Amino acid sequence: AQAIDVVFDYTYDSAGVFTSDKRLVLDQVAQVFSLNLLDTLTAITPSGSNAFAARLYDPQDPFGNTLQINNFSIPENEIRIFVGSRAFSGQTLGVGGPGFQNVSGSTVFINNALSRGEPGALTPVETDFGPWGGSISFGANVNWYFDSDVSTVEGFSGFDFYTVAMHETAHVFGFGTADSWFDAVVGDTFTGAVTTATNGGAAVALQADNTDAHFATSLRGVANGNQQVPLLSPFIPSGQRRFMTDLDWAALDDIGWEVASLQATVPAPIPEPRTWAMMLGGVLLIGMMARRRA
Repeated sequence: AQAIDVVFDYTYDSAGVFTSDKRLVLDQVAQVFSLNLLDTLTAITPSGSNAFAARLYDPQDPFGNTLQINNFSIPENEIRIFVGSRAFSGQTLGVGGPGFQNVSGSTVFINNALSRGEPGALTPVETDFGPWGGSISFGANVNWYFDSDVSTVEGFSGFDFYTVAMHETAHVFGFGTADSWFDAVVGDTFTGAVTTATNGGAAVALQADNTDAHFATSLRGVANGNQQVPLLSPFIPSGQRRFMTDLDWAALDDIGWEVASLQATVPAPIPEPRTWAMMLGGVLLIGMMARRRA
């Protein structure tokens, strides 16, 4: 049975952008993360004096005001991602990141809401991450390609929606956004132990853009037995699909997730833990939203 249940939520899709073809792609994205992350997250259930309000970047306007959902509850093991669309200027394809919260009540309730049962998320130097979820905004003026079956890759024009959705979902899971990520950043490198080992023993270079949120485009990881620019580099060309590489998954491992395989790329049967077995398939994007503290 899968541990993490990734749920894409269309509450804020007021324009009805996310039709069945788009939702089908996001379902496949959800399966990859659900099958490859083996953590157990506690529920957040406010009641009485224990109050929890989820806060998130508006999926329809991620650079504008934030939204707040009062009396928000989340089941155990669920990550909820609110999606929307926005016509971005320039070359931005999408923007994603974890949510944050207003929480009050007992110390036990507050600590659980901030960590979801991951003790390393409460330490002064954080080694884990337990979000309730977050939000992703996709470019409304982008020539997207929607693939109904990402286990095969055909020639296409436009930008691959699956690639961008995988990239932005990784930001929701803390890549380039979680405190446990930034606690492992030294200068312009990411020094996580698993990522460093995967990179041949060298700390991994970050893109020199003053955000420390993406891997450098000069790097190469491995996906499906082939070398590839990491999915979590900041750019993607038109007409190409990029996959989560071993470096991308290793970074999620380093920030606290229990990653089953460093080679998961498309939905597939659950791998044996820590075998790093190869899966078939396909996965990228461009932006992220750093968490704002309450």
